[in-house]
Amino acid sequence: MLGKPGIVNQSIVEVAMFHRLGTLIQKEIIQFTRDRILLGFSLLAPAIQIILLGRAISQDIVGMGVAVIDYDHSPLSREVITALDNTRELNVLYYPENLDEARDLIDRGEIIGLVVIPRNFMQDSQSTTVVPQIQVIVDGVSSLIAGRTVTAAQGAVQALIEDSVIVNANDHPPGGIRVFTEALFNQTLDFRPDSQTSQLGLITFQVTTLVAVMGIVREREIGTIEMLTITPLRKLELIAGKMITPLLLGTINFLLMLSVTQFIFEVELRGSFWVLFGLTVLYLFTETAYALMVSTITKSQQQATTVVFVWAMVALTLSGYLVPITTLPKTMQWISWAVPLRHYLTIERSIILKGSGFAALWPEALAILILGVAMTLITTRTLTRVTE
Repeated sequence: MLGKPGIVNQSIVEVAMFHRLGTLIQKEIIQFTRDRILLGFSLLAPAIQIILLGRAISQDIVGMGVAVIDYDHSPLSREVITALDNTRELNVLYYPENLDEARDLIDRGEIIGLVVIPRNFMQDSQSTTVVPQIQVIVDGVSSLIAGRTVTAAQGAVQALIEDSVIVNANDHPPGGIRVFTEALFNQTLDFRPDSQTSQLGLITFQVTTLVAVMGIVREREIGTIEMLTITPLRKLELIAGKMITPLLLGTINFLLMLSVTQFIFEVELRGSFWVLFGLTVLYLFTETAYALMVSTITKSQQQATTVVFVWAMVALTLSGYLVPITTLPKTMQWISWAVPLRHYLTIERSIILKGSGFAALWPEALAILILGVAMTLITTRTLTRVTE
């Protein structure tokens, strides 16, 4: 009997504790649901990410653009070209007149490989002592795509022989057709140069965006944005001031990481350092403009961080970092033009691994510039709404 009051008191304490806990949980849920931006991104962002990543990664590497130089101009060489074009992996897009023209196509990224059919190819195929030869030259920057290109070309030639398409079934060359392969810029098809270059672009993107996205939203959250609005600063001047620190930090980080790739991982810089440096600064300006736009439309640093995280996932999917752009669905390829990281990775890989100059990269640089200017203007408009 003496123990009953203690049991009752303990029950009252537990009920009170659960009541307080339930009230706190209710308060947190109400507070969270009132934050519409954070709520929307928390519920929709995972679904968007799994759709984007699923559509990107599940796509096979097909439709890779190649060029053919046909020095033989024979029925047999035309059969080879048809066999190449009939594969799912390859798409014959160009017929350059010489190797220099084909090299320009590779430098500009318009083709991934080149097939050279030599003179007297058909005549050699009819000889019992000479083995006909075909040369396949691939862009070795991406070892994965280069390997698939070589495999597809060899498979197309082998299928041509097996299907008795060569002249007639009785005239197959005794040794078949010999396919010589050459990988430009990466003779051993080593994965590390492309990987390190891509990591350089990704980390530069992450550091700059995370610093820049706090520029406006931090002022808004601590209540100092009103003080900035009464200063003589114009909107563009305020945006420019908020850009300086992320630009400096991004540039310093880029230079440090570039040094690491050069001296520790021995990734050779084949192109001009100053062209790479100038285009990197242009890219950092554009990414900073994107981040400041996010900073003006979000109301808290938590919101800003969440939006940047989702934006990073979208950028990874649509930039060619995870999978080649050509493997994405057409709609995603069009959307990817609005992703600055896509253009910058192309610039990085071309300058560092290929040694390309500005003449081959100006379309990507122009795209980054247009995106940067457009996003700066949008940021100016959204900043005006914040300060009103």
